[in-house]
Amino acid sequence: MVIFWGVLGLHYLYSAPEQRLPALAKGVLVGLPTLALTLLLDYVFYGRLVVVFWNFLSFNMAGSAVYGAHPWHWYITQGVPAIAGTHAILVAVCFLARRDYPRQFLLVAMVTVLFFSCVAHKEFRFIQHLLPLVMIWSGLGLHWISRRVDSSTLYLGIMFHALANIIPAIYLGFLHQRGSISVVGDLAGGMVLPGQSVHFLTPCHATPFHSHIHIEDVDLRFLDCSPGGEAEEGVLHEEGQFYSDPVAWWEGDKKGGRADWVVVFEEGMERLHGKLKKEGYSLAKRYFYAHVLVDDKLSNHLLLFKR
Repeated sequence: MVIFWGVLGLHYLYSAPEQRLPALAKGVLVGLPTLALTLLLDYVFYGRLVVVFWNFLSFNMAGSAVYGAHPWHWYITQGVPAIAGTHAILVAVCFLARRDYPRQFLLVAMVTVLFFSCVAHKEFRFIQHLLPLVMIWSGLGLHWISRRVDSSTLYLGIMFHALANIIPAIYLGFLHQRGSISVVGDLAGGMVLPGQSVHFLTPCHATPFHSHIHIEDVDLRFLDCSPGGEAEEGVLHEEGQFYSDPVAWWEGDKKGGRADWVVVFEEGMERLHGKLKKEGYSLAKRYFYAHVLVDDKLSNHLLLFKR
């Protein structure tokens, strides 16, 4: 959002020279006390001078590849098209047929995509704040179309456009990767008891954690993939070690003892399933996860084992 508002602010200063001094004065009056308070709070809690936003920026620019790297064109070829969806048609109409669209918003979008394209690790959520701009351009494009077609054609197009978004929204919201929500819902709903433990042997952050399981004295653990290790020392982090040989990792894992519950994906983990059963675990429930997999560490079903 700094880029978003920063570009709009610079555009405002350029297009309204008579307001430059008042605007800059307001920015200084608000910005400097805020910056000072932020630095003071960080100093109090860290015990030393730490510029958190600078550390955040430097890590994401230089070290975020530990979470996965993407090619420089990813936002152009995948990110922006996915965010825009079917609205891309109306956006194209806006840009090609109209001449009165707000160009400062186009500048914001271009600078945002350019900046985040320089970062190795890329995600859709990093450019999600461009969606309101897409809606503005879509509305302008639809307005241009509405003045040139009859009402029945317009309503038919709107209906098609709505269904093209509603149907995927229902599928993605209620079916796709549903298993990761269902398994923690069942665990939190009475399966896991105080004093018990749950190990999620899945890609890190593949399932919700304490955001769904609010039970006192329950030990939750997932495979660690924290920055460091693999990126800095050439050593696989815990998740990497697990997926290189699940059975060997299980046999060598001594952290926290054996869990009462184990969550693991089904396909590709058959040897680990057999090992769990030999150690007294039984399959408690099988969950559908996804039809389309976005990572080779995932599978179509998720399994919950109980000891």
